[in-house]
Amino acid sequence: FASFDEAFAWLSSRTNYETMATQRYDARTYGLDRVRRLLADVGRPDSGRDTIQVVGSKGKGSVAAMLSAIAVAAGRRTGLYSSPHLVDPRERIRVDGAIADDALVVAALEVLRGHVEDAGARGAPCTFFEIHTVAALLAMRAAHCDTVVLEAGMGGRLDATTAAEAVAVAVTSLSLDHTAQLGTSLESVAAEKAAAVRPGRLCVSGVAPGEAGFDVLARTCRERAAPLLALGRDFHVADVTTTLDARDGAVRTTCTLGHGKLRLPLRVPLLGAHQARNAAVAAMLALATPWRGGAATPAQVQAGLAATRLRARLEVLARDPLVLVDGAHSPASCAVLAAALRAAVPLAPRVLVVGMAGDKDVEGALAALADVADHVVATTSGGPRAAPPERIADAARATGLEASVAAPAAAALDEARRRAGARGAVVVTGSLYLCGAILASKP
Repeated sequence: FASFDEAFAWLSSRTNYETMATQRYDARTYGLDRVRRLLADVGRPDSGRDTIQVVGSKGKGSVAAMLSAIAVAAGRRTGLYSSPHLVDPRERIRVDGAIADDALVVAALEVLRGHVEDAGARGAPCTFFEIHTVAALLAMRAAHCDTVVLEAGMGGRLDATTAAEAVAVAVTSLSLDHTAQLGTSLESVAAEKAAAVRPGRLCVSGVAPGEAGFDVLARTCRERAAPLLALGRDFHVADVTTTLDARDGAVRTTCTLGHGKLRLPLRVPLLGAHQARNAAVAAMLALATPWRGGAATPAQVQAGLAATRLRARLEVLARDPLVLVDGAHSPASCAVLAAALRAAVPLAPRVLVVGMAGDKDVEGALAALADVADHVVATTSGGPRAAPPERIADAARATGLEASVAAPAAAALDEARRRAGARGAVVVTGSLYLCGAILASKP
């Protein structure tokens, strides 16, 4: 490969389920055997380092970013693998918080190219996400990372990141999403996520006892002799505050983590009370994981959380009017977004710019947002999976909201700003792809 663009074009020519509206979900399409074979072919780049996998319905991107920042603050050479990207595919692989050098990723894909072609010739073609996962691990090994954080793509049982060795797993939350693949009950979703738990390895749960699906996770941990630390039982979150300063756009969420005799104040520069739960899960992973060389200290946990950077999670993009960008795309995540808006964004009118994938619960998501919006500007999220803006507008009207249609995304944002006026607020939501399009336009 002569460049990153050429290498990524080769990778992108592979089957990419992120861009497909429908796909089978079974061991043939999502199985781990191909990934394990690739890992073995290139010398198991996942071994010999502290790797933590983060799975969950909501919050896994936040927890992964927080844990990575904590590891960096602890002086560890840290790799972070996340998906999808917002603007640039380079965002998916980071070293010590910065986008990995192109040369590392190009070299990794060059190493993999022959093995991938051989697998295809054997009738076992590797997918985009499978190849990219192994490439990330190769790049991180070449960068001498001793700590690796892997954000799962979907589920856990058949996710490519589950093929990697891991010293701990986090299950951040459980809610209904990807129901065609993961099932239509929280128990079936829990089973898919819990399947990522490694025998004898720590599991930290943001799902509390009594919440739907917790019993499935707890049973899996018992069967696999995996120590389980659960929110609400083994650690606790108290004193939660979340604020947005309309003058300068500064946001923060604070809380107190309780674990045994430990009472640790935490602060993250992210908006929404839900980030307190995510911060607590990341903190417990850092404090309880049996790291090579010792666990992170409470001070390192605090420093890392305070330095966390994560885009498109109630991110303040502009002021006058206030513009927030958030990747909520399910009824559960939209309910969390609505709670954050009620708590920290009292501005009016609130105008939502909404674009969603057609395989999402568009109607449920709009219903969750109905009482925090004065108007919805429906647009396209982009890509072949995008729901027609007219469907989004109809779903908004069904909840009693006024709605209009504007496309592309930049035009929808202009329309929303006009409707909000200088004293209102605009919230772009429904899809990380829509958020990426707005961020790329640099409004």
